[in-house]
Amino acid sequence: MSKALQHQLAKTIKEQGDMARDMAIAELKDLKKDLLELEKALTTKKTPDQGLLMDISHGAFELFRTASIVLETDNLQDQLQHAAEAGKDLEYLEKKGAILLTKPEGWHWFTPKGEMLFLAAPNETRLAAQKLQERITRKTPAKPAPKPQAPPKAPPISAEE
Repeated sequence: MSKALQHQLAKTIKEQGDMARDMAIAELKDLKKDLLELEKALTTKKTPDQGLLMDISHGAFELFRTASIVLETDNLQDQLQHAAEAGKDLEYLEKKGAILLTKPEGWHWFTPKGEMLFLAAPNETRLAAQKLQERITRKTPAKPAPKPQAPPKAPPISAEE
């Protein structure tokens, strides 16, 4: 998926979630007002209006519906983010020459010397990409510099001479 398409999709999902969030907040405020009216009616021992009871039940249902949309759009955004990261990892592995083998099972990479290295299990694409990146960017450790040798000690001068 191209980055532009991914960005547009994420933007659309976010807009829908924000719109549902605003609707849920407005419905919650209306529901609070209706509940306060019902409380007043019940404390004064007045019979509540049937319309008020319908408004409360309808408001509660609308609140459930819009809040569900908010939760679902948040979930979709998380899934989209994870899918994009998995796609990047898969693309990186393929670009660097890693192969998903069935025997031996898992992600493997062949070094320039022809060595086959196991990176990760088949379902651990992220881990395989991280291990490959570490392997490729690893620098060979520098050889330690030889310690400078101390100058040879002169024999002690004796007082007899």
